[in-house]
Amino acid sequence: MKAIALALLTLLSSDLVIPAGTRIPIRFVQRVTSGRDTVGTEVLVQTMGALVQDSCVLVPPYVRAKGRIVVSRGGGRFGRHGRLGLRFDSLEVRARHWVAISAVLDTLEYAKPGAVTDSGLVSSGKTSLGGVGRKLVPAGVAAAVDLDAIPVTVLGGFSLIRRGPPVRILAGEIGGIRLTEPLVLPSQDRCDPVATHRELTEMPELPKFVPRSENRAGTVLGDPFNVLMLGTAFEIDSAFRAAGWLPAQKRSVLSVTREVTAAIASRPAITAPVSTQYFEGRRQDLAYELAGPNVRIRHHIRIWLLDSLSLVWVGAATKDVGVIFKPWEPQATHRIESHIDWERDRVVHDLEASGCGDLLDYMRLPGAVTEARNVSGQKFVSDGRTAVVRLRPCAPAETP
Repeated sequence: MKAIALALLTLLSSDLVIPAGTRIPIRFVQRVTSGRDTVGTEVLVQTMGALVQDSCVLVPPYVRAKGRIVVSRGGGRFGRHGRLGLRFDSLEVRARHWVAISAVLDTLEYAKPGAVTDSGLVSSGKTSLGGVGRKLVPAGVAAAVDLDAIPVTVLGGFSLIRRGPPVRILAGEIGGIRLTEPLVLPSQDRCDPVATHRELTEMPELPKFVPRSENRAGTVLGDPFNVLMLGTAFEIDSAFRAAGWLPAQKRSVLSVTREVTAAIASRPAITAPVSTQYFEGRRQDLAYELAGPNVRIRHHIRIWLLDSLSLVWVGAATKDVGVIFKPWEPQATHRIESHIDWERDRVVHDLEASGCGDLLDYMRLPGAVTEARNVSGQKFVSDGRTAVVRLRPCAPAETP
């Protein structure tokens, strides 16, 4: 008996155990809506970080995890909020090699504090999807933009009774899952050491330039260049599209009308125009964005071609988190998240997760700043580093 117990102990000790409570960052690759997506519907996510133990990578980043909807309640009448519960049961530890897990949703990017319970249940009553437009909206506008409104009592053209909002998780939204039980992995034949930095290879010599955008007259400096990309315009476009980012539309009467309608309805403004900024007298060559839950929140990056021979591009990535109204200006301005490094790293992770880009290293461009103001006078802070990403051709993104 002692020999059998010793053999079992040796076998168990050879396994790698990731304790319960471990948090894994994820990115949703599909949209999930409570009430519309039923209980039992499969949910696919992508991990955004590696599982590391004793300086060894046990599970690499950007693998898939599967889960299912266990609670799905749409918004009810008289403002009752929706509820959504997710549980995850499978993790891809290597290509096409899955292991069983037990995990629940732990955090969600666009949810307010307290929206996600310890059991992984999300309530729409504590998400950031609401807005002024949700409170009193003309009935005609509500019908045009598919608002969850019930025109039971209409007074002066306004709907006074409406359905509560469902829980909506957007494609591209990041979050985290938490293991509720230990995850046991078979012992590996080798240890994948944690790579602290990647070597810069074949980095072309950069011309001298001021590493920031500017206004049209060139008198006021704007956002810093925090992403440097190596590749063709086609590779950049395919990489961002594979990551779920879309090209921003040019400003026109139609695009502005759509943005205003989305603002009234407090809905996302897909491919809404971004303001024009300049570099060496040229407006941005490319601009991509990832819509948030409403027009106030979105991720976006403006990109300029720096060197046409070596195909080097510079980009300024920032996240919009609100709207600023100035009476002396003809149009509103988005308020950005002051910690712009978070958006820089978000772009890098999304491009790597798409399988179309690799982070080579971080570098400090000559003249980089760590604290300043942009064209609209908003303050930003940074560590002054620029991420260098090499793009490569990739297949079009698959729709789950």
